[in-house]
Amino acid sequence: MSTKLFIPGPTEVRREVLETLSHPQVGHRTEEFKELFGSLKPGLQKLFGTKNDVLISTSSGSGMWEAAIRSCVQKKVLHAVNGAFSKKWAAVSKRCGKESVILNFPDGEPVDPNTIEKELAKGDYEAFCMVHNETSTGTVTNLEKMAEMMKKFPDVLWLVDAVSSFAGVPLDVDKHGVDICLASSQKALALPAGIAVASVSDKAYKKAETVKGRGYYFDILELKKMYDKDQTPYTPAIPQLYALQFQLERIDAEGVEQRFARHEEMAGFIREWVKNNGFKMFSSDGAHSGTVACIVNTKDLDFSKIKSEMKDAGYSIDSGYGKMNAKLQSEGKPTTFRIPHMGDLTLEEMKEYTKELEKYWVNE
Repeated sequence: MSTKLFIPGPTEVRREVLETLSHPQVGHRTEEFKELFGSLKPGLQKLFGTKNDVLISTSSGSGMWEAAIRSCVQKKVLHAVNGAFSKKWAAVSKRCGKESVILNFPDGEPVDPNTIEKELAKGDYEAFCMVHNETSTGTVTNLEKMAEMMKKFPDVLWLVDAVSSFAGVPLDVDKHGVDICLASSQKALALPAGIAVASVSDKAYKKAETVKGRGYYFDILELKKMYDKDQTPYTPAIPQLYALQFQLERIDAEGVEQRFARHEEMAGFIREWVKNNGFKMFSSDGAHSGTVACIVNTKDLDFSKIKSEMKDAGYSIDSGYGKMNAKLQSEGKPTTFRIPHMGDLTLEEMKEYTKELEKYWVNE
C-alpha cells in the first residue's frame, strides 16, 4: 500500500511530476541540455524574488551550506542557532576550518536582530548565517527586521537558509539584500530530493574571488562560469532537472501568489485546528512557520503507535524532531509532533489528514 507523505521532508510528490524523471537521458554538453538548464532560471528567480543568478547543484541543501561557507568565508563567520538545522550549518563551517562563532537562541524562538547587531558590531566577521524557517521547531524569523539590521553592516555577507520556506512563502531576496539564499527541492517545492539552489549576489561573487581553498564541486565561481553558458561544471542529475522544469511550469500555471496564498490558508487551518483540539504551538507567537507546524503533545499521545497505525491507513506522519523530543523528555516536558502544510498539498488533504488523527482522542 502506498502512503501519502505528511512529513516535513521529503514531501509528497505528485505522480505526474515523478513521471518526468523517466525522460530519456541527454548529454549534458548538448544544445538540448542548454535549453533545459536555461529554462529553469526565470521560474527560480521569481520564487526567490531576485534578479540575481540562481545557481543549481544536484545535491542536498547541505551542499549549498558548504558552497556558501567555502566560497565566501576565509576566516570568521557568525551563526545564529535556534534549532537543529542552524546548528548543523554552524558545524559545517567549523569542519571547513572556519572560526565559527555561535549565538544560541531558545528552541521555538526566532533569531533576535538586536542580539546579532551587538555581536556584528565587534567587527572581524565576514558573514552572518541564519536559517529563515527552522524546520525542527516550526519557527520562522522575520527577514524584513533582519534586513534593517544588516544594512548597518555593508561589509558583512548575509547568508540565509530558506530550505523549508522557499516556494511556500514569499522571499524578497533583492528587497532584503540577502547575499546567498539557499534552498532545496524536497520541501515546499514538492520535488524528489537531490537538487539544491541558491541565489547569489554580485557582492558574494566578489568576496569569493578573494577566498582561497574554495574547492571545486561547491565553488560558486566555478558554478557561475558554467551557469552563464547554461551548463554545469560537472555531470548533473539530468532527470531531476527535467522534473524541476516541469514543476516550475506547474507552479507558473497555479500562479506564484496563489501558491503562497494556498500555503497561508493551510497554515491558518492547522493553527486553528491546534487550538480547537487542545494542543498548542511549540513556536512562539508571531513566529509560526508558514510551511510546517511544530505542536506540543499536550495529550501525551503515543506517537510511535500512532505513526505505525497511520501508516496502515495510508499516511506517513511525523512524530517530532527526534533529538529535540529526547531533550524535552529528559527535562520532563511534553514532546512535540509536526504537521507539514507545504508543497502541493491542499486544504482538503489537510482536513482529511487531521480528521484521521482526531480518531486517537475524539470521543475517548
